[in-house]
Amino acid sequence: MAYKTLMLQIYRPSGHKRALMDGALLRYSQALQMLVGRCEYPVRTLAESGTRVSQRQLLALVDKKTAKDLNEFHVQPFKDSLKMEFASMAASYIEQKRASPGTRYPLAYLDAEHYRAAIAHSIGRFETGEISREKFESECRKLVERAGKVRSLYFGRYSMNRDYCLLYDEFKNRFYAKLYLLNAADAERSESATSGLSLRYVAKDMPPMVNRAGRRRYIIVPLAFGKTQLDDLKRTLENPALLRTARLMKRDARYYLMVNMTCEPAAILPAESTMGVSRSPLGGLSYTVFDLGGTFRKQGRIAAPEGAEQIVYSLCKRIVEIASENRSQVILEANGGRNDRMPVPAEFTGRCLSSRQYVKIADVLKYKLLEKRLPPPVEVSANGLFVTCPRCSGRTLRNKISDELFACVACGYASETEWIGSENLAGRLMKYQRDKVPITVLKEKDSLVFYNKNLGFECVLPQNVTDYRPMYDELGRYLQTLDGAFRNDSRRYAIWKKLRRAPDIRDAVRLVLK
Repeated sequence: MAYKTLMLQIYRPSGHKRALMDGALLRYSQALQMLVGRCEYPVRTLAESGTRVSQRQLLALVDKKTAKDLNEFHVQPFKDSLKMEFASMAASYIEQKRASPGTRYPLAYLDAEHYRAAIAHSIGRFETGEISREKFESECRKLVERAGKVRSLYFGRYSMNRDYCLLYDEFKNRFYAKLYLLNAADAERSESATSGLSLRYVAKDMPPMVNRAGRRRYIIVPLAFGKTQLDDLKRTLENPALLRTARLMKRDARYYLMVNMTCEPAAILPAESTMGVSRSPLGGLSYTVFDLGGTFRKQGRIAAPEGAEQIVYSLCKRIVEIASENRSQVILEANGGRNDRMPVPAEFTGRCLSSRQYVKIADVLKYKLLEKRLPPPVEVSANGLFVTCPRCSGRTLRNKISDELFACVACGYASETEWIGSENLAGRLMKYQRDKVPITVLKEKDSLVFYNKNLGFECVLPQNVTDYRPMYDELGRYLQTLDGAFRNDSRRYAIWKKLRRAPDIRDAVRLVLK
């Protein structure tokens, strides 16, 4: 299921409502930091265990005492959301820690006490020579930027009586948001009053919102947005089930509600080309388009607009335009392009897209491409992307002649380094389709043993057989029993999926005699 995010501005909230939103954002950030800090030891232990960690295990770390202590922050309306966000942060940390042991434990909110401790730690490392002046200044700059910065507030469900929901005035054709920010003890007294609004819940049968006197734990705020968002919101009037979770965030003294909604399925057009989109060492993105047969079609750079607030969305818009023109299957670097070995010339340091921005691009494209009836993007391993030859797949650091020039030491293919990443990505699916899954054949006494260690498959046939169909039949049955068992292991899952999707499993396998 694909989702999209609507960025809706909260339009001219009163000073009182701004204070309520500021207070809720601060309390939420402080409570999340308490959860993250208190559970640091068990989360680190799980990361070091190497075993599979489920969401249920992470949620179980928030015991009854910890859940009760959350009440000190007056976050009763957000308790479930806090637990879910903590579990998400912990799962992300565990995954990154196992891939990169130097990964730091997450910090949800940097208050004054933690800020002073972090600064003192960096000073100590600098004075002992553990880090350079450049690294020290970089760490301090990041700490200053994060100090006191609140997180966005996560609403884990769409509901008329808790978390958040949308309201609609059909006479004024305006949308509003109802946000539950206060607990029962902090609820404010409100008198019933005649209003110029005729609000209905964006929910099944569109029930009217009744304005009664009493204590209220919520605020109602008007929303401002563009024509595209209006079209999306109008669809929710017909199908409110499209609305999912949301986040309240503050940016540059403005407040926004980031609403996630399900993308309605549409017939996907068959791809006529592949479009590799990689980070560019010169800033922005590089792309390469190949026909399905592997013939070069076009290549170029998508520059990141300077000073634009929505860099990610601007880049995504251009990617979708190019993909639509060529009816392309977009292929991206997985994990934000980490470990892609992208060389960055000294004069372009600091101008390249971060891994976090690239991950956001992948998330946005998952629904932006669907809106144009194009297939969602495919993410493939980025390891060594910029030192791998697009022609022969030879991977070595010796292929990098300089930051600007790539030359393969094996086959002699040469190109500007900028294009190597996107060329490799554009050709990755075709290479993947050509490659076959190896099944090793081992002779043992009077039998032949067929096996693949990645799949855990093994089949034994008599040595004198010339018809291997029983082995292929057994492999097909074995793959059915797995049913996506390797979903958390990308390499093994890709092998399983390749064989399961093959029209004829014999065409997807090659036998290797040992």
